[in-house]
Amino acid sequence: MKEVCNSLQGLKPVIVMVFVQIAYAAMNIMCKLVINDGMSMRVATAYRLICASAFTIPVALFFDRRKRPKITWKVLFMAFLSGLFGLEKLNWSLAEGKAKVMGTAIGISGAMLMTFYNGAEINIRSSNINLLHAHQNQNGHMEPQHADFSNKLLGVLCAIGSSCFFSLWFIIQAKMNKEYPSHHSSTALMSTMGAIQAIVFAICVDRDLTQWKLGYNIRLLMVAYSGIVISGIATIVIAWCIKMRGPLFASVFYPLQLLLVAVSAYLLLDEKLYLGSILGAVLIVCGLYIVLWSKNKEMKEKVQVTSMAGPTYSEA
Repeated sequence: MKEVCNSLQGLKPVIVMVFVQIAYAAMNIMCKLVINDGMSMRVATAYRLICASAFTIPVALFFDRRKRPKITWKVLFMAFLSGLFGLEKLNWSLAEGKAKVMGTAIGISGAMLMTFYNGAEINIRSSNINLLHAHQNQNGHMEPQHADFSNKLLGVLCAIGSSCFFSLWFIIQAKMNKEYPSHHSSTALMSTMGAIQAIVFAICVDRDLTQWKLGYNIRLLMVAYSGIVISGIATIVIAWCIKMRGPLFASVFYPLQLLLVAVSAYLLLDEKLYLGSILGAVLIVCGLYIVLWSKNKEMKEKVQVTSMAGPTYSEA
């Protein structure tokens, strides 16, 4: 019974990160809908972080009211700069170290395959659902796409830059957990700082007041969902998973998001499904399994070392 409980306890970070990717996939679908509706992503990001800040501050005040560490300039400075140094140990000499590298490479290869290779179209029974059809103008015609997709090179560079900064964020979170071990308060701090930055940037770029108007529509739903669920709850959960298993464990789940988005877009946005998506999905799942196996073996070895060192320490 104890072994079963320990196994379930060990599966918690895995289950949580899978649900995080499902939540992110849903946000991607909503982003597609609000872009099609003409909403500026700069304004959406500002609203998202405002909503996240409004949600996480009361949560932090409640859960961390008795154990909140003092926020110092050192904490802020370390949170920003310490992410530039270190990752987790690869332990290349051990089998699990090689497996972590190989699994990560396989997962990334799967993600790249899904992104850059289409192949033959896969004809599976369609759900006949296209949420984009809900956004029509008064004449009954589809609204034109407001985003400019002509410069694909710029899009690729932005995607690479986003991935690099997101990777740094994982590393910063690992350091932040050691320097300021309060997930709720650190998330509230990040959301508030991000909201200030996003508001200033959006106001400077998007001065059209109509962009800032929210009604009872998909825009409000996207802002509330992305703010509370993604920038609020998911960020707190990711910080907890990084503390439990490290930054590599959390980041290795993100290629899974591509698979979930591809399936969701096929079912809900009537987008096409290609052979490259299927092959990439297989690689992503295989890479994820290999990394999880290596992390599980690492944790078992740490437990064994700790249990062996315990009696020796007590005897001394």
